[in-house]
Amino acid sequence: MELLGRLAGSGLGGPTALSLEDAALALVLAFVLGQLAAWTYVYTHTGLSYSRTFVQSIVLLTLIIALGMMVIGTSLVIAFGLIGALAVIRFRNILKDTRDTAFVFWALVTGMASGTQKYGLAITGTVLLCGIVLYLHWTSFGSRHSSDGFVRFRVREGEGGLGALHAVLKRHCRSSQLMSQRFHQTGATEMAYRLTMRDPLRAENLVAELQRMEGVSNVTFVLHEEQTEV
Repeated sequence: MELLGRLAGSGLGGPTALSLEDAALALVLAFVLGQLAAWTYVYTHTGLSYSRTFVQSIVLLTLIIALGMMVIGTSLVIAFGLIGALAVIRFRNILKDTRDTAFVFWALVTGMASGTQKYGLAITGTVLLCGIVLYLHWTSFGSRHSSDGFVRFRVREGEGGLGALHAVLKRHCRSSQLMSQRFHQTGATEMAYRLTMRDPLRAENLVAELQRMEGVSNVTFVLHEEQTEV
């Protein structure tokens, strides 16, 4: 206890003097940079795990951590006290996307830099991270799918019919690969192809031409945007 008292009263343990103007500047900067990180997350997000509350948490975490760093200053006693207070909170929300974890750490580090008045580092880091995230998004870095989507339909067995079907696929697609083939007692065959379209925006033309073919029915086409890799 005596050791803790000496640390609390020493220059090492005492909080640094911070004017209200400096504190306001740090919080405003944390808010702006948190907003920038949040908007980058919204713009580049893909998949099914989007959460509006998580986006708001990115902004709030940046501000809270900045404020926490200003409260701690250089005081070890306050730091241990804050850690003890945070230990009471139990986070039961499990992040479904590992990419979300990176944005949480981004918000934490940005808040720490802003709260300790390392403004240049906070701004440089945020701008650099935004550029990297946008690069990863625009280049689809890490994506393994090499097709635009897949088409599924039923067709009656027949060499002539299949030949005309393949001609239609070749006209609209750079490549097509048979994924599955299911045979029904009625004599029809349900087929699914993975496609690389010549123009993904004209997929409806392929669907319309398949529907007009004799013996082809139940045509469905799914773009990869609807089943994005996560």
